[in-house]
Amino acid sequence: MLAVNLETEFRVSIFQQFVSGPPERAVDRWIDAILLTFVDMKAFALFSLLFGIGLAIQFERLVSTPRRAALLVRRLLVLLGLGLIHLVLIWNGDILTEYAVAGLIVLPFLFGRAWLPALGCALFLGLYLVQPFLPPLVTFPSRTWLLHYVAAADRVYSTGGFLEILRFRVEETAGILPLHAFVLPRTLGLFLLGVVAWRSGLVQRAGNRQRTLGSAAFLATGAGTALTLATATRNYSGWPSLGWVQTVAAPVGTILLALGPVVA
Repeated sequence: MLAVNLETEFRVSIFQQFVSGPPERAVDRWIDAILLTFVDMKAFALFSLLFGIGLAIQFERLVSTPRRAALLVRRLLVLLGLGLIHLVLIWNGDILTEYAVAGLIVLPFLFGRAWLPALGCALFLGLYLVQPFLPPLVTFPSRTWLLHYVAAADRVYSTGGFLEILRFRVEETAGILPLHAFVLPRTLGLFLLGVVAWRSGLVQRAGNRQRTLGSAAFLATGAGTALTLATATRNYSGWPSLGWVQTVAAPVGTILLALGPVVA
């Protein structure tokens, strides 16, 4: 996560990564390609899965507590508060806010029967895969908007006072919302996949299924790597796009590459 954030997120403007600049030198271009191909969004997916497992563990351990729902909601609201403070006052690349919102959406699934989290997982991941073909709920900012805010960030963050920077940071947040809206279905699906993994006993009895899990990890990592290379390398090599196949294969590869280390 640190390596990817250093490459893409830790900029004077978080939108700098979406504005093409001068061609990178050979070494920088290779580093960028490796990080964006094998690490970017994979760690995010991995953390989402682990967050879902953690939520399921908390839910199970509070089973004898009459105020279980209230305690879990309170924890997620505290996380939401910390995320909003981080988002507005510290860094607008925050992810805690989305995780808190996703946790509140997932929480009712935990009170349902065993099949409900599995169904929710399939629906949310399915939505994530097909949403590039659907009308966007929130439109991503235009290049003109991005260029304006990148230039404005250089000025405001270097010469502005606290209140001016705070106001500018709030304005910038509007441009970040489409990114969170796009990735939210995947976050929800992976949260629920973590819940399913815990409730099925897969995590608790992993030591008894080392051979099976090792084979599954090998297949997931291999398939994820193949799909990732088949799609991402085209962004650097100039090979023609695979069209809608590439649109679906790329996110599937990301999810499989995230699952490989967890299963292993």
